Amino acid sequence: MPEVQAPSVAVIVPSYNGAQFLRQSLPSLLTQTAAAEIVVADNASTDETAHLLAREFPTVRRVALTENLGFGAAINRAVATTRAEVIVVMGNDTICEPDLVQALCDALDVESGFVMAAGVLLIADDPARIDSAGIVFDRTLFAVDYLHGQSIEVLEAPPAPPLGPTGGAAAYARAAFDAVGGFDERFFLYLEDVDLVARLLLQGGRCRLVPGARALHLGSATFGSGSRRKNELMGWSRGYTVSKYRLHRRPSSLARVLLMESPVVLGQLVIDRTTVGLPARLAGFRAGLAVPETPIPALHGPASELSMLEALRYRLSRRKVSRRLPSWLAG
Repeated sequence: MPEVQAPSVAVIVPSYNGAQFLRQSLPSLLTQTAAAEIVVADNASTDETAHLLAREFPTVRRVALTENLGFGAAINRAVATTRAEVIVVMGNDTICEPDLVQALCDALDVESGFVMAAGVLLIADDPARIDSAGIVFDRTLFAVDYLHGQSIEVLEAPPAPPLGPTGGAAAYARAAFDAVGGFDERFFLYLEDVDLVARLLLQGGRCRLVPGARALHLGSATFGSGSRRKNELMGWSRGYTVSKYRLHRRPSSLARVLLMESPVVLGQLVIDRTTVGLPARLAGFRAGLAVPETPIPALHGPASELSMLEALRYRLSRRKVSRRLPSWLAG
């Protein structure tokens, strides 16, 4: 019988001025048990990224962008340069276990509808705890990191899968990714992974949780709420999501959105001393009205059980880490 060849794999790492992270993360990708092309989507970095890749990682291919396009757009550009059948997306601030890529690829099964696979990000400063095992969201697409803060012991008896993978540790079947148009490039940062998952779900796609596909998340201890720029970008993305999915046209969804977003905006005013959250949401909302309506997918499993209290508690827990932005984000 002819030997069945493994699907070709491209690992896409978006980065902006992230040389200090790439120096730590790339060795873990270059020593994976699965053969894969490693591609850095360089968002017009002004640090030593180009020299670092040429000097220390010559087998890593760099897609050099002329400006910082943001997370999803950079990935789309890199995906367009490869013919790989599987797209693995990793944050530039992760250190992967050797079999992460293989485990993610093994979890995909297009014929059965499993076009997404979620890896597990562990908190670097406390690797016995989970930072994210994918994402879940409610009917208003208010999203949280699945299993955030829980002990890795919960992975021993695999829990129900998330709705989709987080953008920091994800695998997508290329055909499904292309079929929905990849990431929506109107998002600069935040919630673009939620939007992609929602559109894949609409096409009948499903996600598997891969407990053995693990990586330390170096940014989890230094990245959180509080900065004006993050509040602005998150607010824009949330407002854009609300109008793109026309949540304001459904009274129950609109009421839930207002109840969820009001304490967030108020908290930014009181704690962060910034009013940027409200105008950013309004700007994103206006932008969303200019695009065709996207239907909301049917939700099952953990997402359908996400309560408002749980979602707000998650937001509060994220405020306990420091306020520095990801290295590749401008501003």
